Parts: sequence; structure tokens; C-alpha cells
Amino acid sequence: MEPAIKVEGIGKKYVIKHKDNMKYDNNLQHLSVMAKKLMHPVKSTSKEDFWALQDINFEIMPGESIGLIGKNGAGKSTMLKLISRITEPTTGRIEINGTVSSMLEVGTGFNQELTGRENIYLNGAILGMRRTEIDKKFDEIVEFSEIDKFIDTPVKRYSSGMFVRLAFAVASHLEPDIMVVDEVLAVGDSRFQKKCLEQMAQSAQTGRTVIYVSHNMATIRQLCSRTIFLEKGRIGFIGSVDDGIDHYLSNGGKNELVKDVSAHPEYSWTSNEVHMTKVEMLDTQDCVYAYDEPIKARVTLQAKADIKQMTVRIDVTDRNHDYVGMSFSKPIADLKKGCTYEIEFAMGDHRLAPDSYYASVTVSTGNNFGTYSSLDFLSDIIAFDVLGMEVNGLRETWAQGWGHLHIPPVDVTSFKQL
Repeated sequence: MEPAIKVEGIGKKYVIKHKDNMKYDNNLQHLSVMAKKLMHPVKSTSKEDFWALQDINFEIMPGESIGLIGKNGAGKSTMLKLISRITEPTTGRIEINGTVSSMLEVGTGFNQELTGRENIYLNGAILGMRRTEIDKKFDEIVEFSEIDKFIDTPVKRYSSGMFVRLAFAVASHLEPDIMVVDEVLAVGDSRFQKKCLEQMAQSAQTGRTVIYVSHNMATIRQLCSRTIFLEKGRIGFIGSVDDGIDHYLSNGGKNELVKDVSAHPEYSWTSNEVHMTKVEMLDTQDCVYAYDEPIKARVTLQAKADIKQMTVRIDVTDRNHDYVGMSFSKPIADLKKGCTYEIEFAMGDHRLAPDSYYASVTVSTGNNFGTYSSLDFLSDIIAFDVLGMEVNGLRETWAQGWGHLHIPPVDVTSFKQL
């Protein structure tokens, strides 16, 4: 049997340009320098080669479900773009046997001016399907996406959640031979995420190849039969799911107090209406907290559009990236286009049990009725540890099977001998 995907010696190089960052005391000085450059051109930028991927080799057989895992910046999204033929490799070659349907970024593969209905037929045509074949799948796609009332609305008017629903429904129901899914599903609600995972599992059972990128190790365990672990653009491990996750977790690195996310790394998603640029942990030296100590952070963001009733959402997962819970803020304020804001927030009475955790941050628009639309998302951007309660100088232990919530001590109101 021929592999569905064969990757040989793949490398991907990007050229990074560094501009002249000279600062000027006034406009006259700036104009003088610019005039000299026009008269005597000099090199004002320097270039640097950055290899996002190097020496990548692997094969994926038809019907396999592969978990492509690795820390932020490991090259996962670049690998998916190469497989999806969105970009070309610098070195090496990729053989693909069959049609590929990709869901990488919200809106990828959609024409913004067309309606949802028109985009379904457009994507089907790209996959080589006849109109009659798409007709047979159309009702299933609309039903799965749950946006039937808006199917004849131009997709440029869709919320991020609507985009995700329709994009996944199209990618999974038009019966590609190979299905490629990035962590964009994190934008959807938990019920729809579960629905998508079940659909991907069903696709794999029918013989389709699935490549799935996620930082959520619980979903990797649930869906995948094998893992490919990328580390700094190279293959770190190929093999069983459990061993791959062990490699992933053992290369976690130190908790960071400040993260510059202005370049919007691969573990993020944005609607381009709001852009988080920095995340800072407050009142801590090492992101290690006592069980009753509030976890405080500051987020800097830029508004690219006028936003009404901005809210912040925090999603917490454990060391295995199993879901623990979430917390929403109430609507904070309206944002004005072109302005930069700082938001400080705290998870106060979190009651988390002793363990290592990750927190994802989402900026949304919300209202008092509990509905929201995601604007900017950073997955696992905060890593922190919670210590157990200290009693008589000894730190309590916590068994793995006891769960993640440290419920307050039982309040004994009466005790007597009978």
C-alpha cells in the first residue's frame, strides 16, 4: 500500500529582514538623513535566514490519525501549510496520494465576498467534485454547521464561531482523502469541539487520513493512533501517542514571567480586530503559587477596530492539557480603534489542587446574556504551578486521582459521644 503522505528531506527557510531602527530627535533631522540616503543609497536593512523546518522525513499511511505536536514555534503550522500546498518547501519533496482538505486559519479557503452556500460549492469544485455530488452533501454540511439561517449571507459578515463551524463542516463532509486540522478549533465552544472530534474519529474509521495539531493532549489521546513530535523545526520523535506526549511534556521548559506575542506566534488566533501584544505575570518570581494565592496577570492589547463590551476569558488545563475549567469576566469596556490598552486581572479564589497548569487567554465581545464572539486567542500562553496547603510546616500531598479542585475543608459543626 502506498503512503497517503511521504515527506523526504523537507526544509523551509524564511528570510527575515531587520530594518534600520535609528531614532531621530526631530522631523528636520529625519528629513536630512532621508535626503542623504536618496543621494547616496546605502544598505538600511540586514537579512537573516530562519529555518522553520529542517531535514523532515516521515510517512503517513491511509487511514492513520496523526497527532502533530510540539511546543510553540516548533514548526507545526509550517508543516501543515506545506502538506496543504499553501507554501512550497525550500528543500526536499512531499508526495501526496489523494485530495487534501485543510482547516488551518479561520477563513482559509473561503472567498470573503461569497455567501456560505457559494463557498461550499467553491470548495467542492476545488476538491474535484461534481455539482451533483456537492448537492448530495449540502444539507449535511449546513445541518452540521448549525448556521442555516445565515447560509446565504456573505461570509465576511460571519463571526469567528460561524466561520469555524462552516469551515469544519465543509472540510469534513466533502470526503477528502486527507483531512488537515490545526488548533483553530479552539475558537469554537466546547460542545462544538466535541462534535468535531467525533467527526474526525469517524472519518479515520472510514479510511481517511487525519493530521491534527493541538496543544490539548487529551484530544490527541482521544483521536490519534500515532504522534510526530517536532522540536525547534526538526523531528524529535515519531511513534506511539503515549511516548510522543511524554516527549512533549518533558520538553516544557521554564515558566516565563513576560511573553512578547506581538508577532502573533503559531499558538494564537486572531480576528485582526484586536491584537494582544504582551502577557506579563504579576506579583510572582517563578509562577509558583500557594493554593490560596491569587494568580495575577497583565495583558497589553491593540484595538484594530471599535469594539463594544470587551470581555476576557481564561481557560485552564492541567499538565496533560486535560481541560480543568474556564472563567469569564463581565463586560469590561468599549475599545476605540487605534488605541492600546492594558488589562490586569486575577484568578482569586481558584481552588486549584497542587499541580502544573496552563492558561489560555481569549479577548471577546460579550454581553450580559452570556453570548460572546472571540476576537483574539492565545493558547497555553501562561504556565504556572500550584502548591499544596502547608500544615505544621509540612506540605500536603495530592494524589493524581483526586481531581483538580481543592474544595475547602469540611466545616464540622457538631461532635459528641453517644
